[in-house]
Amino acid sequence: MLRGLLLTTVLFSFALASAAAQTVVDAPATEAQPTGAPATDAPAAAPHAQPVDGAFSLPGGIWNCETLGNSTATSVYKLENATTISERTQLALNKHAPIELDTLFTYSPKHDRWTVSLQDGKYVGTAPAWSNETWTFNGIYIEGSEKRPVRLVYTSLGADAVRIDYQAVAPDGWRTFSGATCKREIP
Repeated sequence: MLRGLLLTTVLFSFALASAAAQTVVDAPATEAQPTGAPATDAPAAAPHAQPVDGAFSLPGGIWNCETLGNSTATSVYKLENATTISERTQLALNKHAPIELDTLFTYSPKHDRWTVSLQDGKYVGTAPAWSNETWTFNGIYIEGSEKRPVRLVYTSLGADAVRIDYQAVAPDGWRTFSGATCKREIP
């Protein structure tokens, strides 16, 4: 059980993010003129800006991480389509053979919510769009028949750095038991 928890902890430690300030401009909708209505030369309504979900800044470059346990990893994120980001991590655990980990982030525009799946569903969590300094996934870690609430908290340290905390419920509230600091390098 401890090895499975360690592996899951490591998986969480490498889900990287950057909440760089960005905006997207929505084009105004065009309305059809009723039949026989005169066309107008009035300018279209001004587009409005809205914050971009910080999760979409993950792809690009290589993320280098150091865990609280002094292990190292590199992660690469890929935008698979408009709502899916995949992550491939090469992890070098201290005194163990390197392992490769895959994570999938899926966004639901209808619910304005992200779902993260690690280790083929051993952990599944959800979070709203990343719109401020922190991004928090609440979920369940499953090992055998045991299910535990687990929280994954990302804190932006700037456009190319992030702190990731893997938390479990303790008697006095949520407590970090693993984490990493990651920095992006753009080749």
